[in-house]
Formats: sequence, structure tokens, C-alpha cells
Amino acid sequence: MPKQAGLFENASRVNYLHPFLDLNFFMMTKTCTFLLMMLLCLYSCREPSEDMDKKPNFILFLIDDFGYADISYEGNSQIRTPSIDRIAENGAHFTRFYQSGAACAPTRASLLTGRYHLATGVWGVHAGRDFIHRDESTMADILQNNGYVTGAFGKWHSGKTWSYFSWNRGFDVGVHSRLYQYFDTQVIYNNKIINVDGPITNVIGDQVIRFIEENKDNPFFAYVPFQSIHEPYNCPPEVFQGYKEAGYSDHVARLYGMIEVMDLNIGRILNRVDQLGLTENTVILFLSDDGPSPGFDLSYSNRRMNEGEKAERTRAWPKQLRGGKGSIWEGGSITPFYIQWKGKIKPGMEFSQLSGVIDVFPTMLDIAGLKIPEGNLPVHGRSFWPVIQGEEPDDWNERRYFDNTNFYLIERHQINMEKPEMHHIALHYQQYKLIRADNTLYGGPDTVYYELYDLVADPLEKTDIIKDKPDIAAMLIPEIESWYSDIIGSGRAFTQAVYEVGNWEETSTPINLDAVLELKGPVKRSDNSTTRYDNWTRPGSAMRFEIDVAEEGAYQVELGYACEPSNLGSFFHIYTSRDTAGIRIEDNSTALSGTLLLPSGRQVLTVELVSLGRGTVGVDVMNRIVMHRIPEEKDNGVLRDAGMEVYTAGENRKKFFVSSASADFMFGGRQQEPLEVRTGEKVTIQPFAGNEDQIRKIILYDGFEVSGTLEDPPWKFSLYLEKPGLHTVNVEFVSVSGVMNAVHGDILVK
Repeated sequence: MPKQAGLFENASRVNYLHPFLDLNFFMMTKTCTFLLMMLLCLYSCREPSEDMDKKPNFILFLIDDFGYADISYEGNSQIRTPSIDRIAENGAHFTRFYQSGAACAPTRASLLTGRYHLATGVWGVHAGRDFIHRDESTMADILQNNGYVTGAFGKWHSGKTWSYFSWNRGFDVGVHSRLYQYFDTQVIYNNKIINVDGPITNVIGDQVIRFIEENKDNPFFAYVPFQSIHEPYNCPPEVFQGYKEAGYSDHVARLYGMIEVMDLNIGRILNRVDQLGLTENTVILFLSDDGPSPGFDLSYSNRRMNEGEKAERTRAWPKQLRGGKGSIWEGGSITPFYIQWKGKIKPGMEFSQLSGVIDVFPTMLDIAGLKIPEGNLPVHGRSFWPVIQGEEPDDWNERRYFDNTNFYLIERHQINMEKPEMHHIALHYQQYKLIRADNTLYGGPDTVYYELYDLVADPLEKTDIIKDKPDIAAMLIPEIESWYSDIIGSGRAFTQAVYEVGNWEETSTPINLDAVLELKGPVKRSDNSTTRYDNWTRPGSAMRFEIDVAEEGAYQVELGYACEPSNLGSFFHIYTSRDTAGIRIEDNSTALSGTLLLPSGRQVLTVELVSLGRGTVGVDVMNRIVMHRIPEEKDNGVLRDAGMEVYTAGENRKKFFVSSASADFMFGGRQQEPLEVRTGEKVTIQPFAGNEDQIRKIILYDGFEVSGTLEDPPWKFSLYLEKPGLHTVNVEFVSVSGVMNAVHGDILVK
């Protein structure tokens, strides 16, 4: 690209100095020379204006499973995306911008850290492979430490327990939707559960707007990873009907409706930024996390798009690249990327420099005038802000950019963890793309081979030219092997989730069964499931998980399962290398172990079947593990037996107790039995604790809104709920030691 010289010079500086460009005139007399020196000194020494000092805001949109071809700006002739087009038309467009791993969690890991996702500990989308190591710094960490208010809204997918969620990764506000549910679902909001109605995309849009309004006078960073348009496809009935009337099939109509609602919410956010007068100080970024997927319709019990529906969708694409979601080919790994900053980025600029998701982290810091902190893990990306300013570094053309496809849900025991086989690794260099392929894990021969493509001459990747370009192949093959060896040698890749347990703000920690470290005996993953394990047919069958105990103390383990009455009576041991507890299966759904006394630090937790009961299996299916911290006498400042009683003037009342929001979010769904009240009826909420003298204050939330705060007894709130439907109230306790715990309760207003 030619340099865009002069586009970003400070206009006031140019105008101010212009009268003095002809210095020879002033050198004619000492007086004039003195005047010149004084004026230049006044200019160079003046205090920066408030505008110059003000840090820019950032809004980063990350869209799920959204290929470039479903954007009208890119030439789609069937679906209109005016809000996305608006960002592209008012900003710069990068045409060679790559994601990470062609999948959700890997791209998020690279985006948030500026590092190749394998180095962050993320190497898949589930099965315990989507947890960013806790020693990684996110862009939010650095912005927050430099005066920014930070918020994350939408699909998190970077860790599934309290210590991995956004509010512990640099974000002041975190609002995250339950995966793959579009209507009438739950969100977790700063470790509190809230039931929400309508399309989840609208809920997220509302909360982003609220965040911007509340922080309009502060520098802010809003990370908006919309769950749309990840399958299953769904949209409001009236939107669906509009596309049906236009002649589209149900499947494509719901997909287009989902895109329309997402684009509408982007527009609502952009409009509010404009209305608040923030546009000239707000950087807007837009990209996707992977390529398009021919997804399920309505639910995972339905089918994916058939060939006719795919053709119906793709006929509107200006071109169809090879591959899609989860693929190393361009259709799976390249993303639309637009960046807008009114007055700082000239509209309509287009850049073809090799770049990608790892570059967003250093670019945002560069724009904000911030440095990567000393001691931070190495950032693999580089700022493209100089490129936009027309000051491309001389070595950019020699850049290498690596990517890979992940293992997806291949069982861990199938992988050689000392030297894992990787299906595809790509190395981009100039117009070339070298692919290192290994089909061992997919039933192919145990042979690594290479392919080379010229993306300028062959953008659809039809012709392997490795034999025609031996010099390029000879240069790049050792580099791709060296990169992968370094990744493996770092010890940070291909690890399982490490569950931190024992924090008092998460007294109960969910341990996702899909993150099993090791299986022993015949126990196996249930068919078509990532979180259910069956075949507990033989004593000695076991599951192992890695935990990190935050503080020495007493713990209990809760098992969740399904068990027919005829199979009750089996006995399990729960143990680490330091202690063992027993657990008897006497109930058909849940059981609690004896107490484990555990030291702090990392250790392996084992759940092992010791003996069968009355039947042929220990349990029919194991589906949940939750680890509970038990308060002891030494644990001062920790609330015990805390909860709230919710009641009306009549006898209608219900008690709710403090529990782990992340455990309820991961496992609980909407299983809570609500208190039923009439519209407008007075509802009393009375918090309680076994040691109320340890309460510093209590905050009541009605949905997302704070409805009241109490700092002294009596601990009692009143609400009048006017809107029919399911409401969530949260009482957040703050103890004298600063520990925060919330209890949520559902109220059904009729």
C-alpha cells in the first residue's frame, strides 16, 4: 500500500507554524529572531489541551461464526447489514486479517492477550481446553490499570468458573449469556444470576448502551462478543415472517433474521455513541471469530442446513472461499476487520498488509498511548496503528503469521501429549500460505506433509504449488516446524483446565466434567455429549481433575448424576494425595462427600468407584461435580448460612440460600422453583445470616438495577413488581472482611 502521508497531522500545529516557515525573513534582525524564539517556545512548552489529554474510548464488536460474505458491504445481495456497513464505510478495512484456530475460544484467547492461542492454554472450544491461563494479562487488565472503565458483554467462552470469568480478568462489568440459548434465558452478571426475556442480543445491546451512558465522562472499553450468529439459528417471529414473505426457506429466514437483529443492536450502540457526542473520541472495531457454519435451526435437536439451503444462502455471496468454520482454509480463517475513528482514520481506506487478531491488543494500547507492562508475557502481535497512519514499518513485508486448526473434541487419551499431532498449521508470508498437515487423528496416514498456495494468484486455494516454489518451501518449512516446537516446548500448550477452589467469593466451584484430566477403567463419555459420562460398571473406574486450592481448609465434593433406584447403594472415594472422603449413592440425583482437609496449591482430585450397590453400575450417568468450601472457626469475616426470605402479605413465602452463581449458571438452568406473586403486589425481601454481626452491607438488585442498599439492620427490602413474567432478585452480601456473596431468587409475577 502507498503511504498516506499527512492524513493525521495535527491541523492546529500546521496552521500555527505556517506563518513562520520562511525563517530567513526573521533572521534579518535580532528583534525578529527573539520574537520567533519566544513564539516557538510558547508553542512547544504550552500545556496539552483537555482534548489532547483525553484517552480514546474503545468499542470492540466480535461476532460469532460470521463470515465476510454475509455482509452487504462485502457484496452480499440478499441480506442488508447497514450498521456493520456504517463502520466499514466510515473507517478502514483490512483485507488480509486472520482469526485464531478458526474457532470461538482460540480467537477470544488471542484477541484478549495478543498471543497465539496455544501459548495461552486454549487449544479447543470445550473439554477443558478453553480456559485462558490465569497468569495471562488481558487487554482489559492493562486498560483498567490505566484509568479505563471496562465491560464485557456477550459470549465469554474463556473459562467457566469464577476465577476465569471476566470480572476477574480485568473487566469492571461482565454480562455473559448462557451458551447457545437465544430467547428467554439466563445471564451471569458480575457473579449474579439474572433471568432475561426476549432475544439475548437485545439484552446485551441494552447493557452495552447502559454501560456507555454511565461512563460517558470516563475513558471506557466495551468488549461486545455477541453470541449471534452461532447456531442454533433463531430470531423474533415478526422478523422471521418478513424473510419468509420474501421467499426464503425457514432455515435461511431464521439465519438472516438473527443477522438483522444483531446488526440492529450494533446500530443502536453506534447511535447512542453519536447522541452522547462521543464519536470523535471513540474507536470502533469489528471482526468475526471464525468462518461461517451451516448451523442447526432452532435447537440442536434439529438438522443443519441441507445442500439446497446452503445454495440458497451462498448464491448471494460475491465469492465463496474454500472451507468454513474450524478449517485452516481462507473460508474458515480470514475475517472481515473494520476500524473507525472519526477524524483520525480517513473513511474508505483499505489495507492489504498481513495482520490478524493477535494485533488488536498492541494496537489498542498504541492508540491509547500505553505501553505493554514490563514483565508481561511476550505479545506475539504488533500494532498496525502505524500502518493506518501511513508509516508502515520496513520489515512488515517480511512478517510471518501463524495459525492452526484445533483438535475440537477428540478425546485427550487419543493425543500424544508429549508431541501432539496437529491437524493443520498455516504459515502466512507475503502472498504465500504454507500448510503443514497431519491427518493421524482423523484416520489418515501417520505422515506429515506440506502444501503451498499463492493467495494472490489463487485466492480459492485450488492449486498446490509446493513443487513449483522449492525455494519458498525450503525457507518456510523449517520455520513452521520451529514455531510448533517452541509452542510445545513452552509447556503452556495442550493443558487442561485448572480449577481454582476455595475462594470465599465462590464458596462452591463447578468442575466441568468435559475437562477431565484422565479416565480410568471402562467409564467413557456418553454418546453425543461433552459433559456426561457413563459405563460406571467396574470398581476402580475413575475420573481425575486438576485443582488449585486457594487456601488450606475443609472441603466437600458434591456429585450430580442420574441413577435408577435399582442401582443405588454404590460407594465412591473422593481423594487427593493428602486426604480421602467417602460418598454413598443413596439418592437418584445428588450426593455429598465427607470432609476433605486440603492444603493450598495445585493437586489432582480423583472421583473413584469403590464398590457397586444393588445393581450393575455405580451410577447410570455422572453429569456434575461441585466442590464446596466449608467455613471453620478460624474463618472470621465469612458469612454462614446466608440467604433471603421472600414473601408477600399472605402466607406466600420462600427461602433462597447463597450458592455459587457460576455453578448455578453452568449446571442449574431455570430449575429454581419461583415464588408466585400478583402484579403490583408488595414483595418483602428479608436477608439473613447465621452470623449477622459479620455483615457490612447488603445490596438489592432487581434484574440489573440496584434497588436499595442497607448498611445497618433491620435487613429488609420492599419491591413492587409491575411487569408480568419471571423476575430475578439478587441480594449481595458484603462481609466485614470485604467478601461478596450473592443469593438469587426467582419471582413469577402473574
